[in-house]
Amino acid sequence: MLQCKKQPYNSVWVWADSQNELGMTFMRFQEHYESANKKFRNNIFTIGQLRNWYSETYGSNSYHSHWVGFNFPSRVLRPFKDGLFDPLTTEEQGLLHLLQYRNDDFYIIGAQTGSILRHELSHALYASNPKYREEIDCFLIKNQKKLAKTNKYILDKGYCKDVLNDEIQAYITDNDDNELINITCPTIIAGINKIFNKYNTSKVKK
Repeated sequence: MLQCKKQPYNSVWVWADSQNELGMTFMRFQEHYESANKKFRNNIFTIGQLRNWYSETYGSNSYHSHWVGFNFPSRVLRPFKDGLFDPLTTEEQGLLHLLQYRNDDFYIIGAQTGSILRHELSHALYASNPKYREEIDCFLIKNQKKLAKTNKYILDKGYCKDVLNDEIQAYITDNDDNELINITCPTIIAGINKIFNKYNTSKVKK
């Protein structure tokens, strides 16, 4: 069963009875929004097609358990509401039902723990605050030569190039990925956190 709670940055936090249920709920929404596979990003596809690709690429049908956090703007719900992804899974129907009375533009987060929520809220801040997004983007573009290892690490995780800056700022500010922190230039880490602290209004803790 899904539950939700209002969060900063005009976002809503959704959690489930289990990580498995959460992953099953969010997988097609997330891949439609930002898949590394161009066949899925901004396109219509079936659960079977997604599972087959994930199994062939990563060796197992483990998408719903591998990815522990999810985030996307509410506009991603539209093709699902309009029947373009018919038939919907029971889990997908549950998410649409949970948010059925929201017709405004907002941000949707899926997370089971406070530490994951904190990471996903960084995405909500990046999406909702143009000034924060502009400062982060300008800073990262200015320091692109120092980001080669960090960029590769993010892409190797399975993200697409379109969300590189967004993922870098989220991973740096949540400070939970030691490998990424160790390969990222300290001046980059300090610069991102300085910008983040200027705009952050969330009080989420681990």
